[in-house]
Amino acid sequence: MLSIKKRLITMTVTAATVLIAISWSLIFAESKHEIDEIFDARLGQSAKLLALSAPQLLMMPPEQLELFYEQWYQGISNHAGLDDDDPTPYGHPYEQKLMFQLFSASEGVLLRSPAAPPTPLSVPDKIGYHPISFDSQLWRSFQIRLPSSAPDQEAAFLIVAEKQAIRDELIDDIAFSTGIPQLLLIPCLALAIILLVNYIMQPVGELQQALSRRTINKLHAIQVSQPTIELKPLIDQLNYLLSELDKAWVREKRFTHTAAHELKTPLAVLRLNAENALASDNPTDLQNDLTHILKGIERTDRLIQQLLMLARVEGGNAFPFNETDLMACLRDVIGSLVPLALKQDQNLSLDGPDTLMMDANGVLLTSLFSNLIDNAIRYAGKNADINISVTLQSDDWVAIRVCDSGQPIPDMIRERIFEKFFRANTERGDGAGLGMSIISDIALLHGGDIVLEGNQTASGNCFLVTLPVHRALNQ
Repeated sequence: MLSIKKRLITMTVTAATVLIAISWSLIFAESKHEIDEIFDARLGQSAKLLALSAPQLLMMPPEQLELFYEQWYQGISNHAGLDDDDPTPYGHPYEQKLMFQLFSASEGVLLRSPAAPPTPLSVPDKIGYHPISFDSQLWRSFQIRLPSSAPDQEAAFLIVAEKQAIRDELIDDIAFSTGIPQLLLIPCLALAIILLVNYIMQPVGELQQALSRRTINKLHAIQVSQPTIELKPLIDQLNYLLSELDKAWVREKRFTHTAAHELKTPLAVLRLNAENALASDNPTDLQNDLTHILKGIERTDRLIQQLLMLARVEGGNAFPFNETDLMACLRDVIGSLVPLALKQDQNLSLDGPDTLMMDANGVLLTSLFSNLIDNAIRYAGKNADINISVTLQSDDWVAIRVCDSGQPIPDMIRERIFEKFFRANTERGDGAGLGMSIISDIALLHGGDIVLEGNQTASGNCFLVTLPVHRALNQ
């Protein structure tokens, strides 16, 4: 497994080291170039000064010049050792690393410094800067031609040379003086990067620890003491997922407990009726027990379907919304419930336009009106009138009213009618108290609402379902 922190530290330190090395290389190259320019300029200037004084020096006897040089170098040696870098009144010990020659093609060396050989160091045609090898060492030299006083005078040449080791030593000193601090900077920079990365990554570590403490029974929101701009969207999304997971876990536990509780009674009744049927010798009692078994099966099947629908609606599943004909949906629902209404001599009527297209989920819409009209049929009583009316309140909203002429629902029940598992008229129905809750959830899922309108007359009930014709983009 790769560690982002370790990779960040390693790559940052590596990049910093490479950049420091590149910087040191550039400094070294630029310093070498500048040193070469300075020393070359000094060589050129020394050669020109010697060239101007060469005619006067050539007028003196060579023995006298050698005596002067010997006295000067002896004075340098007396005041400083060969390895001493301190200047003296007679010059600098470094002068032993410098030499010059004045020579011509025919006469050879005419004048030279004590360190120079008696034979020419170069040939006449090598004018300018060029390297030479002498005494197993490399020298940097500069050669010029002396101006002639007469046209027929033989050309003389002056060469000034300097040990390359002088420049190399200076370049090494510069490289060492600039390289050591930069080398020491690398571990300091690495330590600083490690401390900074650890400090900056603290919110990530805190988030990791917070996530590690979350369990299926501990799904509360994550809190980070120092949230960053980069982590905040992640934390918000994690908190949203934890919240949805907690809700799903609560729904699952509630569904399991509810299913076990609600199915316990009908199954017990079915078992009792089955035992009575097996023990009965009377055909009438047997028929009665079998009839009760069929009713119990129907009630259990209806309860299971309602529980499954409730789980789907509460689960927040992504239901597809398509263009649906509301009137066709209502006609199909009413057609499927007509047999139940005819058993109680009830009248079912539908008022509204021929078609009304809206954005909805057809399956959920069918379930909504099936539960609502089925409740009206079950609780309105015999010979009741049940009317379903559809009206457009505006271009964006449609109102569906399901009204019956049955006994009005008491005020104390009206406040709780949409609660889950609330059963008001247990003596007039065998429901589980889920139908009205499912209706309310489906209406909300469509962006609408359902209310039980106030009593306008001494009898009857009227449920108003308000739904948007066009589904909002954020739903």
